Amino acid sequence: MENLNWTGERLTTGLEQVHGVVEHLHRYAIAQNSAKDKVVLDIASGEGYGSFLLSKTAQQVYGVDIDQSSVNHANKKYVKNNLQYLQGSTDNIPLQDNSVDIVFSFETLEHHDRHDKMMQEISRVLKQDGCLYISSPEKSIYKQRDPNNPFHILELTFKEFEELINKYFKYSHFFQQRFVIGSLIHSVNTEANSTFKMFDGNYSQISEGLNEDDFYNKSFFNLAICSNTDLKDHTIIKSSIFNGVDVIKNELNELRISNQKVLNSKSYKLGNWFVRKLLFLKK
Repeated sequence: MENLNWTGERLTTGLEQVHGVVEHLHRYAIAQNSAKDKVVLDIASGEGYGSFLLSKTAQQVYGVDIDQSSVNHANKKYVKNNLQYLQGSTDNIPLQDNSVDIVFSFETLEHHDRHDKMMQEISRVLKQDGCLYISSPEKSIYKQRDPNNPFHILELTFKEFEELINKYFKYSHFFQQRFVIGSLIHSVNTEANSTFKMFDGNYSQISEGLNEDDFYNKSFFNLAICSNTDLKDHTIIKSSIFNGVDVIKNELNELRISNQKVLNSKSYKLGNWFVRKLLFLKK
C-alpha cells in the first residue's frame, strides 16, 4: 500500500528524517510497553503507525484524527480486530465517558490553541484511575530546529506545559527528550535521574551531563505522565534510550542507492562527458 503523502504536519512511514523518526518511535516504544492489556486512545493518530504499534500489546486501541483521509488510509493499511481509527478532534473525541485506560498524545498540543478544552475531553474519556502520556515541543528552543512551522499554532515552554498538566491532574511525572544519535528520554526529577548518569567530554576533560550544541543534546521536547490517582504503576519509566543506528543506516543506504541511480543515469553520463570535453578544450 502506498504511503500517506508527507505534508510536513504528520509523520509518515515513508519519511526519511532521522531525528523525527527516532524520536517518535522512542515515544511509542514506551507507550507500547505501558499499553499492555489496556484500552487506549491515540489522539491525533495521523498515518496510523503508532496506533498499530500499540495494538500489538493493548486490549483495544482507538486512533482518532481530525483528518478523514488519514483515518481512511489508516483503516485500510492497518487492519486488526483490536484496532479502530475514528474521525474526531482533541476537543470532540468520539468516545464515551470513562471508557479509556490510557490516552497517548504525542506532538498534538502545539497544533491548536484549545488546550483547556483538549484536557477536559481527555479527562472525560479517561477512567477514574486512567493515565495520560503526553509530549510537546519546547517553545523556547524548538524554532532553532524547525523555524516557521505553519502547523504549530501554540507551542508551550516547560513552565506553561507543567501548569497546564497540573491544572487537570493531581499527580504528574515530567521528562525531557533529547536527540543524541538516537533518542534519550530522562526524568526532570533529579533524584529519579540519579540512577541514570550522563557524561560528556573529550581527552582533556570529562563532565557529568550532556554538552549542548546547535542541534544535538538539546531538550527539544517536554513529556509528562499524569493521572488523578497514584502513579506507582507508571513510575518504572525513568530514563531510556532508543537506538537510532538502524534508522541512520537505512537512510544512508537509501542515499547511496539514490546517488548510484544518478551516477548511472544517461543524463549524468552525458553531462559528465560534456564537462570532460570542456575541461580538455580549456587546457
